Amino acid sequence: MKLRITATCDKGCVRNNNEDMVLVGKKTFRDDRLQGAIELNEDHCIFLLAVADGMGGAKAGEVASQLLLEQLCARIYMLDAGHDEQALKAAVRTICMEIHQSILQMGHLDSAKTSMGSTLIALLYYEEKLYSINAGDSRLYRCRNKTLAQISQDHSMRELSSNYSAPSNIIFNSFGGGTSFFVDIESAGKKVLDGDMFLLCSDGVTAMLSDEEIEDILSQEGYEDILLDRCKAKGGQDNISYILAECSEV
Repeated sequence: MKLRITATCDKGCVRNNNEDMVLVGKKTFRDDRLQGAIELNEDHCIFLLAVADGMGGAKAGEVASQLLLEQLCARIYMLDAGHDEQALKAAVRTICMEIHQSILQMGHLDSAKTSMGSTLIALLYYEEKLYSINAGDSRLYRCRNKTLAQISQDHSMRELSSNYSAPSNIIFNSFGGGTSFFVDIESAGKKVLDGDMFLLCSDGVTAMLSDEEIEDILSQEGYEDILLDRCKAKGGQDNISYILAECSEV
């Protein structure tokens, strides 16, 4: 399988700083853009894409998102070969719980970082299979045959309480966000088809654009740029981060 990737991390039109961070392979960045392609082989192969949306005052959110992605990257790529799905999920869950605890501990030791946290949405390729890793309200979508489907579930008051009149921006779960932390680790689909596209994004995208608008954008030529432009045209009220990964047969 080959992935053609465009990744963008932009502070948007309103915020003074960028608390989001993006990971492509082993490269983390913010306030930048990355494009490229990678071929994933059938041997023991691990590849990771992730978006983290930091939260907290005094720039602590950007500390949390950076710490999260750097630690996740370092540890995911050390996973042993040969895990079945159950063992892989257990190993990734342990990694995430330990990162959560390290962010909490940093907040306890430094009052300027108290209550800092970060969401995570990640797409993990491990031995020919794709898995989603989710905590918070950043999202993973798949676009197949120009039809968009949300794969991840938001850990928001609205979704977890099934109260759809509740505010969508109040989340119940994040790395560093409290003692009741949990993480969803699920298969990202039984089979990846040629032409499938995965979108990982922070709520700086989904708060500005409806699913229908995103679906329409991804059907257009130059969608990589249009997505950022349209978010900004709608106000760009939060940091805007996304990764687009288009799958093709090698």
